[in-house]
Amino acid sequence: MHYWDAIGLEDFLAAHPRIRILEINDEQLVLAGEYHLKAQLPGSQLVERTYRLRLVCPRDYPTKLPTVIDEEKYFPRDQEYHTYDDGSFCLGSEVRIKSLLIDDDSLSAFFEKIVDRFLYAVTHRIESGIFPYGELSHGQQGLIDDYGELFGLNGKPAVLLALKALGKRKREANKLTCPCGCGFRLGVCDFRFSLNVFRKIAKLRWFRKHIKEFFTPIKKPQSKSRGQAALSKLRKSSRGSTLFSRTHLKEA
Repeated sequence: MHYWDAIGLEDFLAAHPRIRILEINDEQLVLAGEYHLKAQLPGSQLVERTYRLRLVCPRDYPTKLPTVIDEEKYFPRDQEYHTYDDGSFCLGSEVRIKSLLIDDDSLSAFFEKIVDRFLYAVTHRIESGIFPYGELSHGQQGLIDDYGELFGLNGKPAVLLALKALGKRKREANKLTCPCGCGFRLGVCDFRFSLNVFRKIAKLRWFRKHIKEFFTPIKKPQSKSRGQAALSKLRKSSRGSTLFSRTHLKEA
């Protein structure tokens, strides 16, 4: 059980005495109990509430992220409230969550940086009708918006190119066109330095798998066949001849 000590289990339980261990083994850790939150953003309302939560933390955390579940049905089981039918929370995109845990992936850091933010935002939405941080779209578009903000990029092609680069070794990635839009290779653009920070959060194959699981490929424009190209050229030529003839007649 040394691994669970390494992510600060004892410190977390000491800070939250109403949370207890339901299951602990070499595969996973399950915690459950009352979790108290008191938080407020400048210009937003104070949120102070006690929640009944259950946490399922896999052995290979932080490669795989924990699942946090609402056990009192306070949160509506609805996409609008980022809560699934089984009561588990959509805490955010994996890349953003893992990037926030680069320096400290303890259980306490996971709650402080990820869970607290979620609880505050969605409770604020339930109580006052608005999200204090603003809200991203759901699904693929939500990931594109979130990763775009995280990487400092704009649009799906740029985001996918950045993820593709993260799924390759640096030497291979540097040969790709830079996602920033400068027109140069990644290897000669300073953007590579900010992008390489995200290499710390997962292995190459994780990024490749992530692209396949959550993003649809960008459709390439269909190239015209030789016959279509010749017909298009003929039509353009015909339009030009007709226009010239009419102009010539008018001048005459």
